Amino acid sequence: MEMQKPFKKVGTHHGKFHADEVMATAILKEIYEVEVVRTRDSKVLEKLDIVYDVGGGEFDHHDTKKIYRESGTPYAACGLIWNRFGREVIRFWDPELSHDEVESTFGYVDRVLMEGIDAIDNGLKTSEPIINTMSISGIISGFNPPWDSEMPEDEAFHEAVDFAASVLQNTLEQKMSVMRAREQVVEAYRNRTQPEILVLDTYCPWGQVLQEIDRKEEVLYAVYPSREGYSLQTVRKKGGGLEARKDLPRAWAGKRGKGLGEIVGVDDAIFCHPGRFIAGAKSFDSIMKMAQIAVAERPERLPTKIIWFLRKLTRRKKRIRQPAT
Repeated sequence: MEMQKPFKKVGTHHGKFHADEVMATAILKEIYEVEVVRTRDSKVLEKLDIVYDVGGGEFDHHDTKKIYRESGTPYAACGLIWNRFGREVIRFWDPELSHDEVESTFGYVDRVLMEGIDAIDNGLKTSEPIINTMSISGIISGFNPPWDSEMPEDEAFHEAVDFAASVLQNTLEQKMSVMRAREQVVEAYRNRTQPEILVLDTYCPWGQVLQEIDRKEEVLYAVYPSREGYSLQTVRKKGGGLEARKDLPRAWAGKRGKGLGEIVGVDDAIFCHPGRFIAGAKSFDSIMKMAQIAVAERPERLPTKIIWFLRKLTRRKKRIRQPAT
């Protein structure tokens, strides 16, 4: 039976909208049937059930007494609303989640979605991009009507809220799909016949769970069914980067079909990505042979000049750290 959402009359400021109050509205719509009033009139705001990003109340961050996360990032409207209502949103999505699962999901959504929006709204720089990439805050701000548009501002605001709701829902679903996959990943980890290879009966989001359970970092590659057969994928190092514990062999990079098969010694190889993080074959026996070859491949040595440079840099750092006498 579908849970009924109670009605709330909520308010935020009118004028140009930003990602924080848009996402805050999307959060509230997950658990309430809302009517949104956009105004700065204090007499109107004081009659509403929930007010955010305006009015100086519990969910307004526009004063000198900001509330900060443990990470040091100050809260803005969406973070304040998530901090108060996020657990209710998660329980509404799945009432059967345990306390620990709710807390894990709550923290995940705050880290990957809310904190960045809050940081930008508070004027913090969130990254040093090599290539400029649109942020969720920039995309939501782009829903504001252009200066010469006849589109009503409130209509644009609600379009932005619908978009933000999709982002929030996708973030929640991705996290919950990882939790649903945990049992399968743990079982596959326990049943390994070769410590370096994780074999899954079906594809599921395995990376995060593996990082948690493989404390000795034994697993180098995961094997799982794919659309065309089977895939072989590298396991990333801890820390959230893209670097693998061990890349696939350099000789495979960018090779496809017969060319890759001749190198590997199978007749149904499909491809190896130039980045050497994933490869494919049509049969399970072939992908397992490729996995075993990758495991057996000797670790690559850095070129001598690079090793020399790194050693020199390390010695220089040690000299700098030594106290003056």
